[in-house]
Amino acid sequence: MNLTLPISNQTNFIGSTRAWLLRPSVRAKIMGIVLGLVLLLGFGIIWQVRISMTTALTARLQERGVSIARDLAARSADWILINNTYALHELVQDTLSNNSDLRYVFVLDAEGRVLVHSFADGFPRNLLEQNQVAPTERAHTVEFTTDEGIIHDIAVPIFEGRAGTARIGLDENSVQRAVNDLTWQMLLTTLVVSMLGIGAAYILTLVLTRPIRTLVNATQAVAQGDLSQRAPEWGDDELGKLSRAFNQMVGDLAIGQATMDKRHRELSALNAVANAVNAPAPLNTVLDRALHAVLGTLALKGGWVFLFDRSGNEIQLTSWIGLPQELAAQEVSTALRGCPCTTAIREQHAQIVAPLPSNCPLRHARLQNAHAVASHVTVPILARGRVLGVFGVVSDEPDAFQPDEVHLLEAIGQQLGSAVENVRLWDDLREKERVRGQLLDKVITAQEQERKRIARELHDDTGQAITSLMVGLRAVSDTCEPTTRPQLKALRDIAAQSLDAVKRLARELRPPLLDDLGLAAALERYITTYRQTYALSVDLELTGFRGDERLAPEVELTVYRIIQEALTNVAKHAHAKNVSIVVERKPLALVAIVEDDGHGFDVRAIVEGRQEGRLGLAGMRERAELVGGRVQFESAERKGSSVFVEIPIQEQLYESANSIGR
Repeated sequence: MNLTLPISNQTNFIGSTRAWLLRPSVRAKIMGIVLGLVLLLGFGIIWQVRISMTTALTARLQERGVSIARDLAARSADWILINNTYALHELVQDTLSNNSDLRYVFVLDAEGRVLVHSFADGFPRNLLEQNQVAPTERAHTVEFTTDEGIIHDIAVPIFEGRAGTARIGLDENSVQRAVNDLTWQMLLTTLVVSMLGIGAAYILTLVLTRPIRTLVNATQAVAQGDLSQRAPEWGDDELGKLSRAFNQMVGDLAIGQATMDKRHRELSALNAVANAVNAPAPLNTVLDRALHAVLGTLALKGGWVFLFDRSGNEIQLTSWIGLPQELAAQEVSTALRGCPCTTAIREQHAQIVAPLPSNCPLRHARLQNAHAVASHVTVPILARGRVLGVFGVVSDEPDAFQPDEVHLLEAIGQQLGSAVENVRLWDDLREKERVRGQLLDKVITAQEQERKRIARELHDDTGQAITSLMVGLRAVSDTCEPTTRPQLKALRDIAAQSLDAVKRLARELRPPLLDDLGLAAALERYITTYRQTYALSVDLELTGFRGDERLAPEVELTVYRIIQEALTNVAKHAHAKNVSIVVERKPLALVAIVEDDGHGFDVRAIVEGRQEGRLGLAGMRERAELVGGRVQFESAERKGSSVFVEIPIQEQLYESANSIGR
């Protein structure tokens, strides 16, 4: 039968046993160990002494039994020889009465018959066979168990067995009484020693566990964040060294916590200012947010921000928080006239003002908590070594600003300087983009007007001239010789083709359907002409256009020109066979996609300008960006190309055809 536990069960058993052993307190462990050792030692000694004493007393009992039996044999020899049974009986009774641990006595003759015995109820059966002694033996002892316990049966031959045998039976009651008495005495001694051991263990645990308990309490307090706790040093032993090491550790933790708190405070302030300055807003709003963030993070009550104009000559108050408003004008008037702001600007370092000078407007100012201003710091706002302004913070405590706070404020000043410079650069960039957009809009508008003028002149002047030429050729053909009429007809055909080309060119320059009927009709007409001109398979899909709903003229014109430019590029460069056009009007955007199966092109090379003058992608993008849209190009060599256009549209519809082109 296999009783081996699985490995997982063995591991669980070992783990549970270890947890059970480690659960009690140190005091319980020490007292348990001492008590266990005392009890183990006491019971071990008792057990060993009991065994040794039992063995020794049993040996002495047997020796005394042999002596009694030999004495009985010697004294009964004469009575046996003279056959004096009465004397033998008296001898047996006398022997039995003189030895309390004798259980029985009897004498056998030479033939093994019982001459006398001490049994009141008759001689027991099978007792004779229990012990047999040889004539040459001094004595023979046999042990057997009865209802009264273990009996030592001792047989001694009388005259070497010629006269008979004397036998006695001894019990072990005396031995057991002696062993038990000694055992009880030793148990009492063990109990006394155990009590003394428990007392000693208790004193030992008090000596050992009290410092440990104190150290545990201090450790728990430290774990909860109280770094002011210190463990008492009880001596120079291991516990004393442990207490000193613990106190050193807590001291280091306190220093580290202070450093971390300081660093966290600095990072929180810088992060709050960064979040404030990174939010899109006008410059004054950005600086006001930043000042609020500084005051909130550093738990200060008030502050201000002065900013130079772009020329650097005039200074303006952009933020004033937590201070009386009537003092703001005074601060502006004294900002560059000998106050600490001037020193901070000149030396480009923060200046601590405590106590406040007599000419300081803040000397009698009251904060929101009704306390007077006791000190303030003026910090330059720097960007690339140039002072863009100053900001200040105040406190109602004269020694509130330590060097660490001043360094932090200087870092915030540099952060604000970068923010101011970035906002101004973005303003300049937006202004340039606005001017560029206006110029581009004017260029495109002028281009469209010029196209419109040229289309009108082509249609009116050139078209009428060609029409007149055709009429004249017709008249000449009717009056001329028949032989010249074929030549005149060929000239009329050339003039008709030229008239069609002029009309087509006029429509491409400024399609009248775009102004009259809108984008969808203009694209359908243009695609029809495109198919005839270039013999390409062009698929046009228009979705989302309902009835006479119109879009803004600039949106329709932009999409039309981009699609026109894309199809022109396909015809000139792509060598495609099929072109697909999808134009979808969505609720807030107009989307157009032009795809072909031509040779494709390297988009990066075209966009980055490594191939000039081929596809006009820049013009397409500029048109889309001018109306807030975007254009994307996707293409690869031998895999065709696609143009994606998305133009945002207003929710209102332009239904009146008269509003188009104004």
